[in-house]
Amino acid sequence: MRKDVNRIGTLSRRGFVAASGAAAVLPRTVFAQKKVPIAYTLGWLPEGANIWSYAAKPFWAKAGLDVTIEKGTGSAAATQAITQGKYQFGIPATPNSIQQAVKGASLLSLGCFNYDTTMGVAVRPESPIKEPKDLKGKKLGSTLTSGEYPFLPTFLKKFGLTMNDIQSVALDSKVREVALIEKQCDGITCFVASALPKLVSSGVNPRVFLYSKYGMPFYAHSLTTTPDYFAKEKGVCEAMAMGLAEGVKFALLNPQETIEMLFKELPELKLASTAKEQLEIGMGVWAANYMSKEAMEKGVGYSDPAIYATMTDLIFETSGAAGDRKPDPNTLFTNEFVGKLKLSDAEWAKVKAGTAKYALG
Repeated sequence: MRKDVNRIGTLSRRGFVAASGAAAVLPRTVFAQKKVPIAYTLGWLPEGANIWSYAAKPFWAKAGLDVTIEKGTGSAAATQAITQGKYQFGIPATPNSIQQAVKGASLLSLGCFNYDTTMGVAVRPESPIKEPKDLKGKKLGSTLTSGEYPFLPTFLKKFGLTMNDIQSVALDSKVREVALIEKQCDGITCFVASALPKLVSSGVNPRVFLYSKYGMPFYAHSLTTTPDYFAKEKGVCEAMAMGLAEGVKFALLNPQETIEMLFKELPELKLASTAKEQLEIGMGVWAANYMSKEAMEKGVGYSDPAIYATMTDLIFETSGAAGDRKPDPNTLFTNEFVGKLKLSDAEWAKVKAGTAKYALG
């Protein structure tokens, strides 16, 4: 992982306190005159899988940060905007940050706040496709520009299949889930957490095969900045990571209150009749996936170096081109500010009980 940077940014290190157990780890110090303005971009639209960003806002405010959250248009766009300095921080999908690093961009993850992209294959619940090898000869719909599609050949290879063994159908992202709902395809590739609300609200509770369950782990949302900003404003980076960890814990334990916080922030979302149901599903899938070994054993936001190494290998092998370089995985992330906040066994039990029906794979 990255070496410590001696220079400390705007927030004083003395303003931070060590914490144990589930105690708050946020900095006590706030700015005397005015809060530090921070521009923060989501990787996508506000939804159940990133709603904890809004739960973090009160904790950031206590630390002296005035964070403006803006919706995203995809993780690739978010990572590029961060490298260009349009945002100090963002929460893109980790694979996109690694892809940018392969192309020479400099990005740094300060913590993982969604442990599974849920990239994979979804089929109807009554489908004869009981396991991935059963995809042979079947019609599989994909959006060719979607993040999971480039990894489909690697996934199939694990079961002795190639792309020639399936009927691959190109679909626009707006009709991908519809194709499965209306039985136009035997299955679809997708980010399951994003596709699930639409499928379930249409009466389709799919059987899914996540890449992560078959030796292809991909972390999802990571708090991301640039190494340059990290070096200049280390204290701000610490406050952002700690505040987001507190937001994640709050969202895990208080899902309904978190949804109301989002509606208060963005009241127009409440106008859709299915908004609350879709948020609940998205949050449920996220929370079920957050019950990972990393978070439960090491603490909220902790990243496993071995997973980063595997992700880097997979991404470089899949998307690397002439002139690209495989980055050192240890330069892509730091655990310096995360792992300090933990949930008790009883709190994890509460999360498990509340999300059991959303567990995937």
